[in-house]
Amino acid sequence: MLKKKFSSKNCVTCKRCMVECSIRHSQAQDLYLSPLETPAPVPRININFRKDKPHATVCQNCAKPKCIESCEYEAITKYEDGNVVISQEKCTGCWACIDACPFKAITKETEMEVAINCDDCRGYDDMACVEACKTYALTYIVKKVAVTAGTK
Repeated sequence: MLKKKFSSKNCVTCKRCMVECSIRHSQAQDLYLSPLETPAPVPRININFRKDKPHATVCQNCAKPKCIESCEYEAITKYEDGNVVISQEKCTGCWACIDACPFKAITKETEMEVAINCDDCRGYDDMACVEACKTYALTYIVKKVAVTAGTK
């Protein structure tokens, strides 16, 4: 299973990862048409500075996600691969998950009044942010999935 890793020492804060993330999650999936959409596509990763170093704010796919506990509408699912995803169809825009997230990795999509987080490009064979990063600040790591042996 692929996951991503961020290395601040390689990041030049070009924010290309944010642009490609927005495009991937847009309807048009096109650099020139995506910005014309209403609502405008929003990146699921945010690159900024923390303590004078580049920092990526992105869903950490917590073992026991506080966002899930906070959601009264069952709009957030933790999948078997560990990925935590907010359903845009079920989200009511109450923002409880935003307040609950200790990493501030959930943002408001105010025009649609839903919460969004990184879904690791669920349904795709790659991640737009990792593919876009030319300085290798974002790279793939292979997460091992625990396999339990069958009993006889």
